[in-house]
Amino acid sequence: MKVLVVPDVHGSREWGLVKTFPQDSYDRIVFMGDYFDAWENKWPEQGENFEKICAFVRQDPERRKALLGNHDWSYLSATVHGAGCSGHQNGKASKIKSLLLSARDILDLAFEADGVAFSHGGFSKTWVATILRLFNMNASEWSIDFLNKTWRSLSLQKDEAAFNYEFEELLDWHGYFSGSGNEATQGPLWIRPEALLDDAFYQTQVVGHTEYCLGDFVALTGKDMTNVSRVW
Repeated sequence: MKVLVVPDVHGSREWGLVKTFPQDSYDRIVFMGDYFDAWENKWPEQGENFEKICAFVRQDPERRKALLGNHDWSYLSATVHGAGCSGHQNGKASKIKSLLLSARDILDLAFEADGVAFSHGGFSKTWVATILRLFNMNASEWSIDFLNKTWRSLSLQKDEAAFNYEFEELLDWHGYFSGSGNEATQGPLWIRPEALLDDAFYQTQVVGHTEYCLGDFVALTGKDMTNVSRVW
């Protein structure tokens, strides 16, 4: 399968280049999340840009996928650490949340094609094991489809029965030693490359987020890459 990947948008218009690709040149287009919290493009451009992406995805939702990033989830989460992203726009939080909720039916946490997992940050063995314990599941019951269905069925209101604080917290920054997300306990919206390479659940993963981990990408070159394919 040929997959055209669009990395973190952060309000920019460059994603529009995907429209110049002939439709028969790819099987899927996957947006890797982080549609908001731009350093340059402000408002109303950020919101208008997200609406254009959603309209583009809705034209062909089977072939065009939009994933959540940590900068998007931070406006939806109701937990203590839910808004812990750099550049979080408190003054626009309600507007961004409304935009994201209006697109909830097309926003996924991850996508899988030909055994390759696509997500904003990546899946660690540690995080998947935590999800299995939370939902009392066997390893054979795990799937990205299950994860997407669970996120869509989750209530984001604390006073509703479908609210699941533990699950929401696992989608937040969820670490003990690293504020940046560089540890295996972090989920697919937060984990950084170094921790992911040490504890990768899927052999081949395509991620957005950032290729930098505690400073220098060169620090990753000494890792044992025998069982992990790195794609950035």
